[in-house]
Amino acid sequence: MNLKEKFNYFINNDKDYPAAVGFLSGFYPLVFFYSNNFEDINSLRHLVYFSFFFLILPSLSIFLLYHLFIRFEKLLPYRRHLLFVIIVELTSVYFSQVYFLTIKKKMLLGLLIFVCFFSFKLYKHYKKVMVFILLLSIIPVFKVSKIIYDNLTSSASWQQQPDHILNTSFKKRPNIYYIEPDGYASDTNLKGVLYRFDNSEFDGWLKDKKFTLYNDFRSNYESTLTSNSSCFFMKHHFYDMNSDFKYSRDLITGNNPVLKIFKRNNYKTFFLTERPYLLANYPNIEYDYCNFELDQVPYFNAFETKRNVLSDLKHQIVNNKTSNNFFFIEKFGPNHIAVYKQGSSGIEKERIKYIKRLQETNIWLKQTIGFIEKEDPNAIVIIGADHGGFVGFSNTLEASKKISDKVLLKSIFGAKLAIKWNDPKHSHYDSKLKTSVNLFRVLFSFLGEDKSLLKKLQQNNSYNLSEPNDFSKIYLAIE
Repeated sequence: MNLKEKFNYFINNDKDYPAAVGFLSGFYPLVFFYSNNFEDINSLRHLVYFSFFFLILPSLSIFLLYHLFIRFEKLLPYRRHLLFVIIVELTSVYFSQVYFLTIKKKMLLGLLIFVCFFSFKLYKHYKKVMVFILLLSIIPVFKVSKIIYDNLTSSASWQQQPDHILNTSFKKRPNIYYIEPDGYASDTNLKGVLYRFDNSEFDGWLKDKKFTLYNDFRSNYESTLTSNSSCFFMKHHFYDMNSDFKYSRDLITGNNPVLKIFKRNNYKTFFLTERPYLLANYPNIEYDYCNFELDQVPYFNAFETKRNVLSDLKHQIVNNKTSNNFFFIEKFGPNHIAVYKQGSSGIEKERIKYIKRLQETNIWLKQTIGFIEKEDPNAIVIIGADHGGFVGFSNTLEASKKISDKVLLKSIFGAKLAIKWNDPKHSHYDSKLKTSVNLFRVLFSFLGEDKSLLKKLQQNNSYNLSEPNDFSKIYLAIE
């Protein structure tokens, strides 16, 4: 029997496939979800949970419901109406789940009534709907397969250090606070034609607190994950960073070179984050302390969960006075403009909303730095953003293309950096500190009083994607 004959037999035979209806209702949304969010949900825990939620639960439930339904003789002629309604309605519900959409009960009821009405005309075609969903699944299945293949064949050689930096011994041992305000634009950006914001009051406050400001600082990559991966490995990855099922989050929270060097020098390490974005795929956390337990991280949309990171920081500072400490503090503000076109308010309104969030972040930074100064006056405090705010675009995905406009490129990469060194000798080490890939190398050179580490600074280049989420297509954006 050839493929066409098999198809015709499946469509025209009298047998029903309730379990397959349930399975396919969740299968396409599941593989679509994985194909677009693999890096967020690649853990074994996700695979087990999603397999049950999307595949096993609907298959078993629809199978049992169908056989309960047909036990009533009066309902038997409507069994295929039921299967048609289920496959359309359930697929829609699952799809809304993977798109993080909130469906109101009235909308869900309206869709159900609509599908029920059309089922009286279309119920005979429910098997064709099954075949259609199966065909739709081919592309995301192919994409997921390619992601896994690329992961298994990609090299991790970029992670190797070019010198003896892993053996650095600190001559100075202050506590280190690396505060990362997400998407905080550089001063050059804020003064420019796109942002049009005077941040001099906050910058003046930082100068009064003896911070050194790096006004033309920028990131090397355009996202939190790609930028931090490079930063914590002190190396360029050129977007080819995923191998052996180790992804950005595994690199950032895992046993990266920065943590190795701090631990070699007997520092306790703390990861404090406002939202568990970097924990979304349940990575191995090599920090000595994290303010989120992995069980607190939701399977869908880690941004839903939030903690008072300043309160958590205060508690850890007060309770760890006798040790040398490194704190990585992730604040999701001012963030950046909307990611998707459908969520954008337009270029100007997005700018206004960004500036408002930046002002709120300034207040938070003052409170945070004020507390650190009071409790730990000799600490090194770093305010280092992961990237710019993308103001000038209507959404961030617009920025994933070949861009020649230098002002727009700076909006992507121009990032805030201010450091309170508490030692004038920092000027012997930080003269070439231009981008985030070299931030920790400069810091370790200063702490270890080892200028030879500065001979292996990475190039201060910034790279961008030519197409959204396609890591194989990049270009040199800023040289």
